[in-house]
Amino acid sequence: MKAKPAVAMFLASAAVVLTGCASSSFHGSFLVGERYFKTNIDTQPLIILGVDDWDTTQRRVLVQPGERVVRVQAMPVPGAPNETASLKIDVKPCFTYYIVAVRDTRIAANFTPRVDYMQPLGGCTPEPQKQ
Repeated sequence: MKAKPAVAMFLASAAVVLTGCASSSFHGSFLVGERYFKTNIDTQPLIILGVDDWDTTQRRVLVQPGERVVRVQAMPVPGAPNETASLKIDVKPCFTYYIVAVRDTRIAANFTPRVDYMQPLGGCTPEPQKQ
């Protein structure tokens, strides 16, 4: 007999939680310094140092849509200093951007950053276009 109020309380709290999930909309994107296509031998993973004016140590960086300047560092090459570069990306909502370092050879220190792939995020709802 006492279980009915507990069940009713559980169902009510579950309904509140699910309503909160349905009403919120996630519309950010992620930047990742990993290769999406593993077969390209001229690409290598890199480290994302920062986006715009803030630094980060995260492997998966959450950013808002818009034009962003991403600072990256390639993996070190023996006998050469660590190289850094910047990449300007027009970030679209609800995507994961895989960013890689492109080198002429595996032992060259200089590199060019490039977006390897844009993967859509499941469960992400972009904001409606403003008119």
